[in-house]
Amino acid sequence: MSRNDCRRCSEDTLTDNLPPIPRWLNRILALPIALQNAVFDEFLGLVEARIDAARKAGTFDAGVETLVADKLTTVEERVLREDPNGASTQLLTIEAQWAPKITPLADIAKRIVAKTRLLRNGRSSRVAALLPDRTRLMDDGTPVASFTLHRPGGRSWITADELAESHWDDCERGTFEEAWQGEATELATRPYTERFYLATGRLLPIWNLLGDEAQVRRLVTQDGRSLLGRIVPAEAVNMLLDKLGLGDRIVLSPDQLVEAALGGKVVPIDALSGASIKRSRVNGEQRLEVLGFDPRALASWKAKGCFTEIIAYQTRLFMPVTSAREIVAKLAA
Repeated sequence: MSRNDCRRCSEDTLTDNLPPIPRWLNRILALPIALQNAVFDEFLGLVEARIDAARKAGTFDAGVETLVADKLTTVEERVLREDPNGASTQLLTIEAQWAPKITPLADIAKRIVAKTRLLRNGRSSRVAALLPDRTRLMDDGTPVASFTLHRPGGRSWITADELAESHWDDCERGTFEEAWQGEATELATRPYTERFYLATGRLLPIWNLLGDEAQVRRLVTQDGRSLLGRIVPAEAVNMLLDKLGLGDRIVLSPDQLVEAALGGKVVPIDALSGASIKRSRVNGEQRLEVLGFDPRALASWKAKGCFTEIIAYQTRLFMPVTSAREIVAKLAA
């Protein structure tokens, strides 16, 4: 018997010996309340870690989700294909707008306890309140200390290692409160707007051309149309048009290109030269790296704000994250 057969036999035996779900739940419910809370807390940490990893990898499938926004507007509509029987497939450019959800200073002041750290980012000058979160377990069972960053416009999850490598530093409470109030006032003046692309209509003939991220959305626009379709990522929308033989390309904004790259995608930014950008981690720092550039044009890239670094005897080209949008805009001009 091979090693794989032995392993499979061992796994099958272990599965057969597991108690049925009702008995397993009854055993947990027989434990003291504090121990029950600890068990479910660890289980929830496992689930959240897997969901977070799937979201980052682009493999998380939440099923059909209804997009809720304060305003949904159809900016453009393109016909991707038409069947002889009259059925068609459309690509809609949708603009969604949300009013900012702001945490007032008085609310965050109530959450400040002894273990709370008041932080200010050394690069962006933004502030955040850092609160300990549950210890999360990775896929291999390794416990990871984690924290929640509360900011005026929302909150995010960060591990201890990511915090150590970041630019967050402690600050005085007076400085924190003044900066928090300033950020909240600034956010209130500008609603959050996002543009995305929805393939709708008869999707089955082109389903495999829409990419691996099967994000199905249902939405109702301002003009009363109810739509159901698949989200086409911004970085993939022109590739979809090329696959269908449609030459009229969609011009993506620098914000869309940079956001897609920061989200972990390889994003083309210059169709003529074949250059693309992607997120890279170098020396514990998040950067935007330029791929496929012509070494003879390095002087031109540097003149637009990029910089080079020799790593493992290879010249690599990067964009500063803080000015990436301005650099991409210069390339498109």
